[in-house]
Amino acid sequence: MAQFRTRRAPDDGVVLIDKPSGCTSHDVVARVRRALRPTVKKVGHAGTLDPFATGLLLILVGRGTKLARFFVDLEKEYVGTVRFGFTSDTGDRMGDITAVGQRTSLEQVSDVLPRFIGHIRQQVPMTSAVKVGGERLYKKAHRGETVATPVKDVEISALDVIDFDDHAQTMLFRVVCSKGTYVRQLAIDIGNAVGAGGYLDELARTAIGPFRLEDGMSLAAFEETVQGRLEGDMRIPGLVVPSTALQFMPAVTVTAAQTAGVRNGARLPSGPPEPVRVVYHGELLAVYGPSDEGPGLRPLVML
Repeated sequence: MAQFRTRRAPDDGVVLIDKPSGCTSHDVVARVRRALRPTVKKVGHAGTLDPFATGLLLILVGRGTKLARFFVDLEKEYVGTVRFGFTSDTGDRMGDITAVGQRTSLEQVSDVLPRFIGHIRQQVPMTSAVKVGGERLYKKAHRGETVATPVKDVEISALDVIDFDDHAQTMLFRVVCSKGTYVRQLAIDIGNAVGAGGYLDELARTAIGPFRLEDGMSLAAFEETVQGRLEGDMRIPGLVVPSTALQFMPAVTVTAAQTAGVRNGARLPSGPPEPVRVVYHGELLAVYGPSDEGPGLRPLVML
């Protein structure tokens, strides 16, 4: 016999969603919010994916939305496809495609890839949300304008060829990179480095820090599961509670006597020089970080 819960389960945490192609990250948030009404009012995400891209999107619900900054800073992993011999005015398959008339080889590509591993500088693409002259670049691009864009520092820790199709002139690759890396610009730069041109034809985000795409669920499956929940069972499918979601952070465990002070934002006397999760009996009370006013830790986010 089914066991019905007498209390509503907490609605705070992270849900791993496999974003489909053709919708924005904001669209995914809106659909999750609609599915969870009226139980959950706050829904957000940690790290935008382009509409044509697919893959892992961390959807934050309830008080989990307070933790967005800590997930955004995590390293990302992508699997994508570069198509050589063509360029795109947007750097991806959604733009106007122009044939270059040149070809490349696996040997040539393998020779240039080491240039893009480690600390590199990237030209911010015109399709980005970075502001220049007080306006986001993609708005200028939509009007057909071209301006000088800034250069930013990023870190690429791995860049591997998974497959190279000589006939189709495509390369399936895997990249592990820091936040803020423009994978479409990486595709453009690799194409330019081999002298054949190139653009990003496919892109899927496969990991964000310790979170893996295979542990998530499709947006459609999430909506279907939520709709099919038994009345009285308010558990959110796939929800990772905050204390588990932040396990990549060092932990500071407090005593029962300290919990009241932590809940009121009291400083802690010592801790590592980085954000830490403050827990009591497995419950996440807050995230603390180094204080600018001497030794000790101060509250960054209170739950």
